[in-house]
Amino acid sequence: MMASKYRVRHSRTQSEHQRRAKLAVAILDHGTEEQLAEALAWYRANLNHTLFVVTERGIDDLAQHCPDVSFIHFTTWATLGEKINAVANECGANYFLITRSDLYLARFDGQRLFAKGVSRIAWASVVANSHKEVVPSIRRPQSDGTRIDAESDFPILDEGRTTRTLYPLLGLAIYDRAVFQRIRGFDERIESDYYQLLDWGLRAAMTGHQVLATSALLMQFIERESVIEDRSEKSGYLRCYTKALSYKKKRDGTIALKKPKRAILERAVWNGEVKQRLRWQVKEDFASLVASWPTEAHQ
Repeated sequence: MMASKYRVRHSRTQSEHQRRAKLAVAILDHGTEEQLAEALAWYRANLNHTLFVVTERGIDDLAQHCPDVSFIHFTTWATLGEKINAVANECGANYFLITRSDLYLARFDGQRLFAKGVSRIAWASVVANSHKEVVPSIRRPQSDGTRIDAESDFPILDEGRTTRTLYPLLGLAIYDRAVFQRIRGFDERIESDYYQLLDWGLRAAMTGHQVLATSALLMQFIERESVIEDRSEKSGYLRCYTKALSYKKKRDGTIALKKPKRAILERAVWNGEVKQRLRWQVKEDFASLVASWPTEAHQ
């Protein structure tokens, strides 16, 4: 990300120890100023973790009244992926939680979320609407032969069980910062939040990482009755197609390059990211990923 697109005002009270904390919490500024103020008050009172606000509005007054909060201020419009990448770059913690100011953090079971022995790149949040109804927040990779997409389903809410999902709905999750950055975070050249999430989830899955949804993390919208993703094909979406469809798994289990059709090929991505970097990391091609994707919850 270009450093000129955002500036950071670190908390005056944030010590070097805090910057290397286990968890940082980042509130993405959505909704009204009142909702942001209420969210800040709640998190400052109830979660003893390094706290960030990611916003495009002026921060001087907020920063003056919240000296224990760090602010990432975008000077121009930014995608969801750009904002989450900025949090990963700046927070310094082992894990970071992405939430929003127009949401309640209804459940945060730290004992379950940070239990040892579960390998995942992210814990995806279960999401509920303003009527406390859980929405379909599980995503599974699918294809109709001409396009790639994500099928929606409901999470399993039983305690102690998790559901594999392709990506966190709206990016709401706890991310393992080191692994997140190892796969280079979100592709900022894709302008669509949906295709950024889809691209990130496919890269994570194809390189051997899992995103797991759990009822130990639950967020509820304050006023929103439905949660609908904008899946329109905005600038850069072919970058997702090129990275996802450039590989073929051979009978011996090895991965070979397979150049996508011209209509879905982003040549710069093929010549650069695919051939020079991703080809050495991919462990699964898209077709076998779809075929083997679990339809039942993990134990």
